Amino acid sequence: MRRRDFAGLVALAPTMLIGTRQARAQTRFVRVATAGSGGNFYRLGSGLAAIWNDTVPGVRASIQATGGSVQNVDLLAEREVEISYLAGNVAELAFKNEGQFAQRPKGRYAGLRAIATLYPNPQWFLAMSWAPEIRSVRDLRGKRVSVGMQGSQGEAVWRMIMGHLGWTYRDIRAEYTVHQAAIDQVRNRQIDAVIWPDAPGSASVQQMIDTGFARLIDIDEDIIAFMDSEGLDYPYTVPAEHVPGGKPFRTFASPALLATHDQVPADLVHQLTKAMFDNKARLEQVHPLAKFMTLEDALSGLPFPLHPGAERFFKEIGRA
Repeated sequence: MRRRDFAGLVALAPTMLIGTRQARAQTRFVRVATAGSGGNFYRLGSGLAAIWNDTVPGVRASIQATGGSVQNVDLLAEREVEISYLAGNVAELAFKNEGQFAQRPKGRYAGLRAIATLYPNPQWFLAMSWAPEIRSVRDLRGKRVSVGMQGSQGEAVWRMIMGHLGWTYRDIRAEYTVHQAAIDQVRNRQIDAVIWPDAPGSASVQQMIDTGFARLIDIDEDIIAFMDSEGLDYPYTVPAEHVPGGKPFRTFASPALLATHDQVPADLVHQLTKAMFDNKARLEQVHPLAKFMTLEDALSGLPFPLHPGAERFFKEIGRA
């Protein structure tokens, strides 16, 4: 290399270093808490992170598999993630320091902020053919019951149901499984019943029905009324077209939502919210649940205040 060329490179080096630092400074990392791999939150989060990486300049989004909503509210509270999928009932209990969050430090979850309601998340209840005596939730006493992963929304809801019934975990033989693990337990005749939330048209519920062993049972009306009185859960009938077997299913549901915290910049949340709704069709290709994500219902049943960035987006489109 000629001395003149070398001298030119040396002169450029500080400029190149500054440019590299500026590029790094402009990159904004967005960590998205989902739930167990293979579940709805995980699949939707994967699709959403890809959309943000492709359409929002400077954003590098990544997803984290987690134990579900209970863990996710703590990740938000500790600022370990920027975005999280949450079940509305768990989110509300955390924000109010009630229920299983009553012993947590007051104000721990005060910084939680909403982006949008995404879809209804109904509670499913299936019993197996080798347990024909199960016709009600109350018939689960002494049975092997899949209640969801420990710390998940499913387990949190089951704890509320047990409180209503006056039960403890001594009254059932709990299995902390969900999705594929629970499906395998059905196939291997290792459980008697499944009771946890999943979206309308749940692939996991469909696969359990397809084994020929599982049957759906409507949730007890007094349990529906109790859950309705406790917070964001509301009576819900899953439409026939989203139920294996084509018959409406009577239950209760909680809104699933996308959330953030108050330290995430408003301009970033505005860009993320806009990109999500602008690319809804692409998200539907990742998971059909995205069809339930509508601007009309986006502000329904939110358990805590909107983030200013999301609020700006909804005001721009005349929804807030």
